[in-house]
Parts: sequence; C-alpha cells; structure tokens
Amino acid sequence: MESLHQPRQLTADEQTRQAQLERLKVFLATAPSRWSSQSHQQQHQLQHHQASSYLASTSNGLPAVPTSHPALNRFLLPSGEYVSCVLWSGLYHITGTDIVRALVFRFEAFGRPVVNMKKFEEGVFSDLRNLKPGTDACLEEPKSPFLDLLFKYQCIRTQKKQKVFYWFSVPHDRLFLDALERDLKREKMGQESTTVPRGEPGLSFTYDPKRT
Repeated sequence: MESLHQPRQLTADEQTRQAQLERLKVFLATAPSRWSSQSHQQQHQLQHHQASSYLASTSNGLPAVPTSHPALNRFLLPSGEYVSCVLWSGLYHITGTDIVRALVFRFEAFGRPVVNMKKFEEGVFSDLRNLKPGTDACLEEPKSPFLDLLFKYQCIRTQKKQKVFYWFSVPHDRLFLDALERDLKREKMGQESTTVPRGEPGLSFTYDPKRT
C-alpha cells in the first residue's frame, strides 16, 4: 500500500478525529497499567463530555446502561460506545465486539468510514480466528458469569459461547492494515468495499500489490 498523492491539509474535524485516535491508541497500549491513574480519570471526564454532547444531538441515543465497574477500564468513543479493558480471573481481556468498535472508529479517523458493517465485521472476525483459545483468548460457555458481566455493560451483544481475547494478544494495527488491504484490493478489482474514502488521509491512499 502506498500514498500516490500529496494529502491536503486536514480539516478541523479531521484533526479532532486524529487526536481522538491517538488517545485510543494510548488506551489500547496502556489500559491495564493505567487502571486508576488521575490522568485517565481526567481523560474519561473529557470523553464523557464529548459523548454527552453527541448523544444530546440524537433523537433516541443509546439504551441506559451502567457505565462504570471496578473490573472495567473504559474508553468512550465519540459514537457514545465504549471500548473496555476487562479484568477477570487476574487477566485483562477485550471482546470481539469492542475490537470491531475500535476498528470502526479507526477507519472513520482515517477518512474511510465503514459503509457495510456486516461484511466489515465478517472480515475482522475471520482474522480473529487466528487467535486461539488458551493462548490468545478464553472460551466462555453460554451465560457464564463472565459473559453476564460483559453483556450487562454492552461489551458483547449476545451471551452465546464465544472467545474473549487476552488484552495483549490482540494485534490492533495488523487487524486495521488487513481490513484496509482487503478493501483496497476490492476497489482495485471494481468490487464493493466495506469502507469508502471520504476524507484524509484515506483519500490519498491507493493499493499497490507490489508493496504488500
């Protein structure tokens, strides 16, 4: 993959998304070690204010759910959804649902918002099959106490049997690059992609198979 065009200067909205993305990257890298730090609390308050403004502008918002729990360290996305680092049985975890949420926002910040969520999720969950239970994830039985907690805080959408991934086993950057490459290949072949370039830096990127 390479950028063939000189990207234009980022707009104010694009700069804001880039700043939010950098905070998310820091969270994904450091959440277990910043469980109760003052800086995290201040960041959470700022994010809460941003998300409250977003929800106030929508007609129906999101279902009212608890937002804090001693076992959860949470990052509030501009959409009003959370990405959660979950401490359970002495290990830090993240769900597939939250991995997708982080990627969706990352693509939005990249200037390629997701337009086909179902197909996008299918690709990501296919990649996540490479993370094996016991090594990279725990395999939870239906309606286990762990899944019950995750469901209550909307970290998962269903309590069916599923993998919950160990925090440091998830290659977030690789997942993003693989999803981006899939879409760039689709565009190269004239197929429908799951994301569409609408802003920078996404508009400046094209696919070069010789560089992958």
